[in-house]
Amino acid sequence: MPTPGPTLHFPARIGLGTWKMGASRAAQAQELAAVSHALSVGYRLLDTAEMYADGGAERLVGRALKDFGGSRREQLFIVSKVLPEHASHSGTIRACEASIARMGCDYLDLYLLHWRGAHPFRETLLGFDDLRQRGLIRHYGVSNLDLSELAQWLEAEKALQLDSTTQCNQLYYCLESRAIEFALLPWQRERAIQTMAYSPLGQGALASQPLLEQIARERGVTAAQIALAWVLRQADVVAIPKSVQPQRIDQNLQAAQLQLSAAELARIDQAFPPPRSKQRLATT
Repeated sequence: MPTPGPTLHFPARIGLGTWKMGASRAAQAQELAAVSHALSVGYRLLDTAEMYADGGAERLVGRALKDFGGSRREQLFIVSKVLPEHASHSGTIRACEASIARMGCDYLDLYLLHWRGAHPFRETLLGFDDLRQRGLIRHYGVSNLDLSELAQWLEAEKALQLDSTTQCNQLYYCLESRAIEFALLPWQRERAIQTMAYSPLGQGALASQPLLEQIARERGVTAAQIALAWVLRQADVVAIPKSVQPQRIDQNLQAAQLQLSAAELARIDQAFPPPRSKQRLATT
């Protein structure tokens, strides 16, 4: 019987997202340079998925990992995701094996169900458990599950009596989308399920939002860094912004060192009100 899985510890609060990478042949040189640059300046958390450009993002990451050096694999934390249509017991295993082959990374540190699909959660969990026993994944979790779905997932996990447990839910979370704060985040926190925030800068408008720009000028940083620091104000949340611009990649990483004051957070709350009771998520 395998030993129980270790508790998840992310190596950093900021990682590099790769959504939309690998789709354009014309952009691949810039994208490869961006991932390589991120690794060279200290990024150790990389997030990707089989869905992104039909595996193109994973192949891009694989090229960057090869340049980084296979002997340094233990320094990295690599996340990928299985598509819902592949998330049967055997399909989950095949998808993971394919992701690892595209990246040449030997194993995944965290493997997620990308969102809920038609396959029963039990099937996906059995696939995750087999992968963990084989050493192909170290942790597993989910993405885009609301509170009701996550509760069902954990019920299926408990019924299977697995040796490892769900460690993470990757969610859309930024100043423009705060609904998960009302019920989902506290519920996850009670169960030691960490949150990985994707698109933490929203659709890009936060990088030029007037209030954030004003606070940024006062602090000598950028509005994007303020938006990222806001996401990271909670200790069990990590963020995975995506950029192909070296300067922005550097700035995003530096945002992990930025602490917002209570007064700054209050000003931000006025512009981006937190969720109220009417946004309560189902808890059954």
